[in-house]
Amino acid sequence: MNNEIEHLLATAADDTDRPLNTDIDDLLIRARRSVRRTRIATASTAVLTTAAIIGGIATWSATRDESAGPAGTPGQTITIDVKTGRIIDNETGKTVVPAPPVSPLSDAEVLGRCSQYDLAYRRLAQSGRKTADKAGPINARWKVVVKSGDQSVLNALLLSPDESIVATCTMSSPTKPDSMARSATADVAARSQYRAPLSGQDGFRIPVPGVARVLLDVAGESNPREALVGTDGFVTLGRPAKEHTLITLDRIRGYDATGKKVYDETPKPFAAPARTVDPAVTVKTAQAITPVVVLTKEPGTGRPLIAAPPVSPLTDEQVTTRCEGVDEIYFKDLDKGGVNTDDAVIKAAGPISRAWQVALKTGTGDKLTALLISPDKRVFAWCHMLTPTAKGAYDYTRGAVQADGKFAKSPDFAMVPDGVAQIVVDLPTGPTRALMSNGFFIWGLTGGNSDVKSVQVRGYDAQGKQIYNQPMDLDVDFD
Repeated sequence: MNNEIEHLLATAADDTDRPLNTDIDDLLIRARRSVRRTRIATASTAVLTTAAIIGGIATWSATRDESAGPAGTPGQTITIDVKTGRIIDNETGKTVVPAPPVSPLSDAEVLGRCSQYDLAYRRLAQSGRKTADKAGPINARWKVVVKSGDQSVLNALLLSPDESIVATCTMSSPTKPDSMARSATADVAARSQYRAPLSGQDGFRIPVPGVARVLLDVAGESNPREALVGTDGFVTLGRPAKEHTLITLDRIRGYDATGKKVYDETPKPFAAPARTVDPAVTVKTAQAITPVVVLTKEPGTGRPLIAAPPVSPLTDEQVTTRCEGVDEIYFKDLDKGGVNTDDAVIKAAGPISRAWQVALKTGTGDKLTALLISPDKRVFAWCHMLTPTAKGAYDYTRGAVQADGKFAKSPDFAMVPDGVAQIVVDLPTGPTRALMSNGFFIWGLTGGNSDVKSVQVRGYDAQGKQIYNQPMDLDVDFD
């Protein structure tokens, strides 16, 4: 999803795709990036992989005034107006769009605001996930490396005390977080190397010392943009009010304090590593078992079971028709170094068609969550829609079969264990019967992954005997 470089570099958590590393924010966004913004106010994240920071980065003030830069310096490749601070790109003669404003908030105020909404780390800690993010919650020991905005709107990058994690904190007001994300420092640095869409709040790192100004050539825009430069080589694109449009960087140039170019990078399309899964491997689902003893109460406690989510009244043809719309968006930039540069297994399945099997569907009215399986039985498409067409709110992602013939565990659905006839999920609202269909199960109209929790999932055989009991990370926030 898919999306930013963390997705493109893939993730050990998202083993439905490529086994590299990223943060959970990108996992949750994946192919959903362009649509999440329509319905999710706060994206929760958790970092899975950390790495050493790039050394030798010169530091400078994140709040310095750049409007009085030098002009006419020998070797200069940009011209800076000493009165206005506006920059002329000497290569093209075009005026550069100014950098986003430095936030007037103190570093202490920035940290205070962001720490209140550090949901990424809180949910990580609550779920008990074993990850490499050991930086702990945001507090006064974190460093504000770049900050943009005004007294209300804020976009900041925060560096953890051990320099392993960069947190992105974006707020629409002092009490309204827009998104909170945690990424490995190396992943943030890598954003400048690969051609992947970024949002207005995304930042990255320039891997050369002494960069004082950064110009960005943005795909589809006639004039270069200037990024806001902070400390330790970090820069941000800022966050213009209500701007959720993704941008793609065609070129990144860095200049020292005299205006001399010291960095010039043309981001490269990402080439996904080759899959090692045997082409003959197809998904292996558990054999369906009809319960003889149907559970109505939770064994052991006697608590009444909440009814399973309803089967969607939509026909399979209606489901595939709806999901084709979001699938088309997913494939829009495929093979162009864009949002959805996925591996060969997923590509080979092609777009959704009527030949795809609707393996699971739940919902009422226009609301729909569906799982579709490709004709070759090697790829799934997970489709969540709140309106009849892709013009409304939706989430979407894909994944590929693993070497054992299984689809990886997902916060949105799961595969039925062998021998299990009925499943009970311990949701925060109470023990709930799962909807089971074609070897898959789901516990509600999930969408957005905005409330992922670790809960117990218990499976029972046909006679009602418990034969499976495992914790799973599930989305328990239902539309």
